[in-house]
Amino acid sequence: MNKPIYIGAVAVILAFTLIYASVANAQNVTTNASNAMGNASAKANNTGASIMNKTEDLGKKIAGGLGSLLGNASQKLKEGSK
Repeated sequence: MNKPIYIGAVAVILAFTLIYASVANAQNVTTNASNAMGNASAKANNTGASIMNKTEDLGKKIAGGLGSLLGNASQKLKEGSK
């Protein structure tokens, strides 16, 4: 009489263990995927910010160069009209 109860209890414990392991593994996979997406998003944001900073620096250099060029051209025109 005790042997079937013992086998049944072992079977139930084994079933709960397998179910728990499956759920824990699924949660781990979901967490890993979420972390990977978060890391990819952060990297994309950093890359975008870096590109924006470089573009801004380039724009300032171009504007500074154009200002210098126009200033020189204006000076030459003034000297030529004298």
